[in-house]
Amino acid sequence: MDIFIGQLVGFLVIVGIFVKWVLPPLKKAVLSQKDAISQQLVDSDEAKARAEDARVAHDRAIERADAEAKELHAGALQDAESIESDLKAYADSEVRRISEHGTNQAELARTSLVRQLRSELGLSAVDGAGDIVRKHLATADNQTATIDRVIDELEQMASKDSSSAVPPSSELIGLHSLHATSRDAARTIAHEFDSAAADLDSAALTSASEDLYQVISFLLKNPVLRKKLTEDEENPEGKKQLVHTLLDGKVAPIVVDTVATAAAQRWSQSVDLLTALRRQNALIVLTSAEREGTIEQTEDELFRIGRLLDANPELASLLADFQRPVPGRVELLRSLVGGQVNEHTWYLLSHGIALLHGQPAENAVAHLAELAAARRGETVAHVISAVELTDAQNDRLASVLGSIYDRTISVQTEVDESIIGGLRVGVGDEVIEADIATRLAKAAETLPR
Repeated sequence: MDIFIGQLVGFLVIVGIFVKWVLPPLKKAVLSQKDAISQQLVDSDEAKARAEDARVAHDRAIERADAEAKELHAGALQDAESIESDLKAYADSEVRRISEHGTNQAELARTSLVRQLRSELGLSAVDGAGDIVRKHLATADNQTATIDRVIDELEQMASKDSSSAVPPSSELIGLHSLHATSRDAARTIAHEFDSAAADLDSAALTSASEDLYQVISFLLKNPVLRKKLTEDEENPEGKKQLVHTLLDGKVAPIVVDTVATAAAQRWSQSVDLLTALRRQNALIVLTSAEREGTIEQTEDELFRIGRLLDANPELASLLADFQRPVPGRVELLRSLVGGQVNEHTWYLLSHGIALLHGQPAENAVAHLAELAAARRGETVAHVISAVELTDAQNDRLASVLGSIYDRTISVQTEVDESIIGGLRVGVGDEVIEADIATRLAKAAETLPR
């Protein structure tokens, strides 16, 4: 009995422990599992509903895709038909354009070929005429006849009213680059010098030229002094006194007076003073040559040296390069003409080259030749011919040109066989192209191109 009761108590204890500590968690776990299963069932129902919605949406999407595909297919067919129509129209247009272009190109080619043939035929005719003319002018008599014919034409010009392109006053030679105020000042210097030098002989004039050359060189190196002598217009006497203070006893009195006269004038710019003094220096040498009776020879030599420089631009450039030392440039000039020209020509050339400051050497020498002609009361005519002019032709040409320009003309000739025949005459800025080469060239230029 005791054993039974003990076992019963133990069983009850076990049951109590199970009920108190085991059963509640177990119930909780079962309830939790039940809730999870219920939620899964709900989720499963929702998933089925969503799956059904997705199926329905899928079916609708397929239907829309089929409809859109049909629309795209129809649109593609319409676009293809439109593109095909456009391509056909473009192809037709291109065919017409290419056909018209081909026709135009053929017409242009034909026109170009005709023009080329005409040009070649014309050039051949001109070349043939040139050959005939050259053969005809191979003899001296025929060459002389072309020159006489040009002079005859110039005589007809002389019988008509004509105006000259050459400035009428020889006093303006070498002064065209100056303003009116400076030109008047330079002319005043020349007049004052001519009056003061009336009794000087050639040797005294040559010495004065050398002194004035030294003064000009000094002024070139002293721009401050040059500015002082040209800009203080209210004190001309003070500037004269300054010149006398600097130069008295160092150079010839006539040179001092000349520079003082120059200082007392009004100048447009200070560099014009040097231009005027350089010109006056050349006039002094020309006056000396005039009194020795060599001015005509001097003019001719200057003209020929000028032509030489025109024909040799590199040599002219070397002579005009003011960055090279003056002695070197003068020595180069001496190697070129030394001993072949008279004393006055050498003074003019050497002083002119030494006092250049950027001016082209060939222009400076040409101005000297014009100044020499002007000193003789003449205007220079530069004449180019294929052969030497006879004395009679030279005299006749000078007379005819003198009638045309209403002044004495000095004819300077140059032989250039390339002009073939006739004459090319330059007087100042005016050129009379009456040579055969120019006429043939103009004939070629007027041909159809």
